Amino acid sequence: MIIGNRSYKSAVLAIALWIALSATTAHAHGGIAGPDELGPPVIISTIIGVACYWIVVLWPRRQGRNVHRIDRVARRASR
Repeated sequence: MIIGNRSYKSAVLAIALWIALSATTAHAHGGIAGPDELGPPVIISTIIGVACYWIVVLWPRRQGRNVHRIDRVARRASR
């Protein structure tokens, strides 16, 4: 069954509105922690995430990766 474009937009709008209203209600009644409680863990996890990303990006490559290139050079030399 294919959902029409109009009903798809209506469903997405209804879900987004429901999430926004439930989050607002939970925050107003103390169900969600404030910035004093969430700030330090979010900052620390962001710092750890950025550090891990750069560790992976800057990690040195293995030396034995050019095996196929070496094989091609050896084959050309043996001709």
